[in-house]
Amino acid sequence: MQYHPLTLAFTRDRAHLEPGFRHAYFREALVRIRLSLVVAIFLYGIFGILDAVIVPDKKFIFWIIRYIVVIPLAMATLAFSFHRAFERWFQPLLAGVCLVGGLGIEAMVILAGPPASYSYYAGIILVFIVVQTFFRTGFLWATACTWTIVIVYEIITLWIVETPVHIFINNNFFFISSAFLCTLAGYAIELNARQRYFTSHMLALEKEKVSGINADLDRKVKERTRELTKTYDLLHREMKERLDAQEKRIVLETALNKRQKMEAIGTLAGGIAHDFNNILSAIIGYAELTKEETKESETKQYASQVLAAAMRAKELTGQILTFSRQADQEVAPLEIAPVITEALKLIRASIPASVTIRADLLSDAWITSDPTQIHRIVINLCTNAVQAMLGKKTGIIEIGLEDIEIEEPEKTGFPGSSPGSWVKLSVRDTGHGMEKETIDNIFDPFFTTRDVDKGTGMGLAVVHGIVKKSGGSIHVESRPDRGSVFTILLPRISPPETPRHQPLTDSAEDTIGKGEHILVVDDEVTLIKMMEKTLPKLGYWVTGFSDPGEALAFVRTHGKDLDLVITDFSMPGMNGFDVAREIKKSRPDLPVMLCTGYGESVTRENMKEAGIMDFLMKPVTRQVLGEKIRQILGGAGHAQDPS
Repeated sequence: MQYHPLTLAFTRDRAHLEPGFRHAYFREALVRIRLSLVVAIFLYGIFGILDAVIVPDKKFIFWIIRYIVVIPLAMATLAFSFHRAFERWFQPLLAGVCLVGGLGIEAMVILAGPPASYSYYAGIILVFIVVQTFFRTGFLWATACTWTIVIVYEIITLWIVETPVHIFINNNFFFISSAFLCTLAGYAIELNARQRYFTSHMLALEKEKVSGINADLDRKVKERTRELTKTYDLLHREMKERLDAQEKRIVLETALNKRQKMEAIGTLAGGIAHDFNNILSAIIGYAELTKEETKESETKQYASQVLAAAMRAKELTGQILTFSRQADQEVAPLEIAPVITEALKLIRASIPASVTIRADLLSDAWITSDPTQIHRIVINLCTNAVQAMLGKKTGIIEIGLEDIEIEEPEKTGFPGSSPGSWVKLSVRDTGHGMEKETIDNIFDPFFTTRDVDKGTGMGLAVVHGIVKKSGGSIHVESRPDRGSVFTILLPRISPPETPRHQPLTDSAEDTIGKGEHILVVDDEVTLIKMMEKTLPKLGYWVTGFSDPGEALAFVRTHGKDLDLVITDFSMPGMNGFDVAREIKKSRPDLPVMLCTGYGESVTRENMKEAGIMDFLMKPVTRQVLGEKIRQILGGAGHAQDPS
C-alpha cells in the first residue's frame, strides 16, 4: 500500500483507487459537512454579541464582516451541497469558506486594536479545528487554508497591530501549536480514511475470490450431485413408468370420452339447428304467403299464430346455436327480463317436477351484456339450487328481478358496489343451505361440495367471472337448513332510442324491386319453391336451383342477365363459399349473398375472401329478406359485415 507523503493520494499500482476513494470519502462526510456548516454559521453569528460588548463603536463594521460576507458565503455553500456538482468542488469551497472566516476574524483584530483585539485570536483557532477536522476538507486544502491564516496573522501582529512582546509570544505559542496540531489531526483523519477504504477494497477483493471459490465448489458439488441424482432418477423413473402409464391411460381415456361427448353434443346441436332453420324458413315463408293471399280473417289469424310460433322456434334455435358455440356472443344493450324468462323455460324441462320455479320479474330495465352470458348465470344458479335441494321431497326456486338505487353501499348490504342505478337479480332456494366455510370458497374455480360422481363443481366461478366482467357484483346469504339467496347487481342503462331489430309488420311494402333477376341456390327444394313464390311479390324475377353445379352452369350461360345470387352455405358437393368463388370467375361484379341456417364457418374474413357481400341467418322473414336485398342492390360493390 503506497501513498504520496504530502498529498496522501494513492500512487503507483494503487493510483486507480483514487477516484473511488474521493467519491466514498465525499459520500461518507456529506452529512457531517452540512451539520458542521450549520454549527459554524450559528457560532460565527452568535459571536456578534461579543462585538457589541467589546467594541461597541466598531460593531457595525464587524457585523458586516460576519453577516454580509462570511455567513452568506457559508449559507450559499450549504445550499450548493445539495447539487450534484458539489462533490467536484467541495474541498476548495470549504477551504475557501474557512479562509474567508479566518481572514474576517483577523480583519476584526486589525479594526479592534489592542487590547480589544486580543479577544479575537481564539476564534481563529476554532477555524483551524473546523477546517481540519469537522469539514473533512482534503489535507492539502485544509493545510493551505490553515497556514495562510497563520501567515496573515504573523504579518498583522508584527507590522499592523502593536502587540506587546509577552502577548505576542503567548498568543503565538497557542496559535502556532493549535495550527500544527490541527494539521496533524487533519493528516491523521484523511490517512485513516484512506487506510479504511483500502482495507475495505482489499476485503471486497478477497470476498470476490472466496465467492468465486465457493461458486466453483458449488458447481462441482452440483455436477456431482446431478450425476448421482441422474442415476437415481433413471432407476426411479423406470419404476414409476408403468404405474404412470396406467394412470395416464385412464385419465386420457376419461378426458377423451368427455371431449368426444361434448363435441358430439355440439355437432348434433348445430346440425339439428341447421336442419330446423331450413324447415322454419319454409314455414315462415309459406305462412306469410298464406296470410297475404287468404281473404278469410280467421285464416289470417291462424297464419299469424303460425308465424308467431315459428319466430318463437327461431329464437329457441338461436339459443341452441349459442350453447353449441356456433353463434357469436354479442355484448350490446339488452332487456334482461325476456332473457331470464327464456332461460327459465329452457331449464324447466331439465329439473325434477318436484321443484317449483316462481318468477317475479318486476323490472323492464336494460343492461349491457350478452344474452348467452345471462343464460349461463340463470342456468348455473338454478342448477346449483336444484342440487342444494336433493334429498327433499319438494323444493322451491324463487327468481326475482327489480330495479334499485344505491346511495350508501355499506348500509344497503352490498359492500363493494358503487352508488348508482342497478338491476337486482335474486335466486332463492329452499335447500340445505351452506356454512360460512363453504360460502367463503364457493367462487373458487376448483372448489366443490359434490361427490366425485355428481359433477365437476358448483359452477359459480363462471357466474362470478361473468358478473365481474359486466361491472356488477354478487352476494350470498345462507344458513344451514335455511336455504340460500344469491343476489346479483348489474349496472342499469337507459333503453336504446330504437330497437335493435325492427318487428314484423303488415304494413311493409309489397313491391320494392324493379324486376331484377335473382338466382337462388339451396339444396332444400321446398325453400326454392317458397322463394319462387315470395320474391316475385317483392318485385323480383327468380330462378332457383337445388344443385350448385346446375346453378353455376346457368351463371356461365346467362350470368349477364343476373342481378343478385342468394346461396345456401351447407350443400352437397360444395358450400356457399365455393359457389361464390366460381361465380366471381365469370361475373366478378355480380353480388352474392349468403343465407344459411349454419353459421359456424361464416366470418368477416372468409366472406371477404370468397367475394360474398352480405349474410343472413335462417330463418328470415320476407320483410327482412326484402330489406337486405334492397340494401345490396342499392349499393352493390360495397361489402357488408355479417348481421
